[in-house]
Amino acid sequence: MKLTDGSGWLLAGVDFREETPNVCYQTEQMKEPERLPLDFGACKGRQGVFRKILSALKKFAPKEQLRAAVVLPDTEEETIRLYLKEACEAGFDKEQLQVLGETESLVHFTMHQPPDIWQQEVCFLEFGPEEIRAMFLKINRRTAPMLVEAVEPEYWHVGNLLDGSRDERLAEAVKERFGKQHPVSAVFLTGTDLNAADYRKSREELCFHRRVFLAEQIYARGACMLAGDGDKNRSYLFLNEQTLHYNVNIRSVRAGREQLYTLISAGCSWYEAKASCEMLLMDEPVLEFVFSPMTGGEPVREGLLLTDIPGRPAGASRVLVELWFSGVRQCEVKVSDLGFGELYPASDLYWRETFWLEEEGAYGLGDDLQI
Repeated sequence: MKLTDGSGWLLAGVDFREETPNVCYQTEQMKEPERLPLDFGACKGRQGVFRKILSALKKFAPKEQLRAAVVLPDTEEETIRLYLKEACEAGFDKEQLQVLGETESLVHFTMHQPPDIWQQEVCFLEFGPEEIRAMFLKINRRTAPMLVEAVEPEYWHVGNLLDGSRDERLAEAVKERFGKQHPVSAVFLTGTDLNAADYRKSREELCFHRRVFLAEQIYARGACMLAGDGDKNRSYLFLNEQTLHYNVNIRSVRAGREQLYTLISAGCSWYEAKASCEMLLMDEPVLEFVFSPMTGGEPVREGLLLTDIPGRPAGASRVLVELWFSGVRQCEVKVSDLGFGELYPASDLYWRETFWLEEEGAYGLGDDLQI
C-alpha cells in the first residue's frame, strides 16, 4: 500500500456484521475504496478491534481527517449506542462516525455506480453452501430526490456443488425471478467466483442482457462511500424502518408571504432527527406543523395552541421551537416562551406535545402547560 503524505481526507468503511470485521479505506489519491487487511487475533473485545482499525488508518492520514461509517448487525437503538460508545472509547470521535445497516450500505454502493447500472432493478446474490440470498433494489427515477426501495430478501435453496444440480437450480431461479415483470440491469455476486466449470448454465442466464460483477467487501465499500458523502445533498433517498418518511415543516411568514420552513428532512435515522429554531408569533398563538410524506399522499397537519401565553402585540412574542423523535413515527415538540427583550420578559412557560404520524388527529391543545 502506498501511504499518503498526510494531506487530504481519509475515508473508511467497516463491516461489523460478523465477529471479525471487513475494513475498506480510500484516500484522496484513490479512485475506489480498497480492502485494508488486518489481523485481529490479539485484539480484546470490540473496543480492541476498533483501536486496531484506528491505529491502521492513522498511517494514511491524521485522525482529524478521517470520516468513517460502520455497518452494524442490526440498527436497534441499543446496538447503535453500544457500538458508538466502544468506538469512542477506542479513540474515534463521535462526529466522524456514521452507522448504518447492511441494506443501506448496498444502497450507497449502488447509487455511487454509473446510472446505467441501476436503470432497472439491481440484484445482490450472496452465495452460501446450500442456499443463495437474493436482495433487490428498485430505484424510482421519476421522483426528486429519487426513491430507493429495498425488497425483502429471498432465499433460493439450490443445494451444494456436490449434488450436481446446483447450476441447473440456480439457472432456473434466475430465469423465473428475472422475468419481464422484474427486469434486472445489474447483478453483484459475493461468496463465489461463478467459474465456468461449475456454473455454466447459470452464468449464461445471469449474463443475458445484464451486467454481472464479482463484488467482495461490498458492504464495507458501501459504508466507505457513505462516509465520503459528508453533508452534501444526495440525489437519492432510501427509506426503511429506521428512517423518517416525512419532511417535517412549520408554517411561517417571510416577506409577507406564507411558506413552509423545513426543520427536518426525510431519510435521516429517527434517533438522530432533531431541530430547533426561534420564531415570532404574529397573530394567533398557534404553531402549525406539516409532515409531508415522501411516499406520496396527503400531508399530516398538526397544531399546537400555546395556551395562557402572555398577551403581547403581534411580533413581540419570541418562542423557541424544539423537535425530536422518540420513535420512527412519534414526534416530540417543545415550545418555550422567550419573551421579547426588556419590554416583554420571558414568562418561563413551555408547552409539550407528542404527534403520532400513523394517522391524522385533532390539533394538540397544549394542555400539559409547565411552569
